[in-house]
Amino acid sequence: MTAEGHRWERHRTLADGVLALDAEDLRQLLPVSKDRILIDRVLSLQPGDMAIAQKAVSGGDVPRVGEKSSFVFPSTTAMSALEQLALVVILSAVEPPSTIPKVWTAGAGLKIPRIVEIETLEVDSEMVVPGILHLRAHLARELEDGNSLFEGGVSVGGVDFIRSRWVMGQVPEK
Repeated sequence: MTAEGHRWERHRTLADGVLALDAEDLRQLLPVSKDRILIDRVLSLQPGDMAIAQKAVSGGDVPRVGEKSSFVFPSTTAMSALEQLALVVILSAVEPPSTIPKVWTAGAGLKIPRIVEIETLEVDSEMVVPGILHLRAHLARELEDGNSLFEGGVSVGGVDFIRSRWVMGQVPEK
């Protein structure tokens, strides 16, 4: 879907086909409760292709168990945020856009893609000082089985601390 579609208001459009989404847009787009959304805003989105997002992490976000004065933002939480960003890339391109929120509230219809495989995961370090995370997810290619291969990472202050390739798709029903 392009930025010109009726789904996205004019103030969301940064350039031809490039959007910016705020917290309210993410609440409407993502099929998770607002308390579980790990992305604050999407700085740049090309629906169905790529997204760059931002997350402010404060000292109270993820304390270590048993260490109230210590702070860490685990790489597993950052990987979950990358999964949500990939979901933004996928769902922002779904047509017709007016059906998406109804699907989430009805609990039926469109199946929600999830990480089904992590091909590579390089973690340089954990985030140990509160700050601003930048996340990026790019749809590398559609796979033959209908899943999607993503590449991306998480950086703090311009320095990558996570780089990954992962597959988004449907979890097989048993």
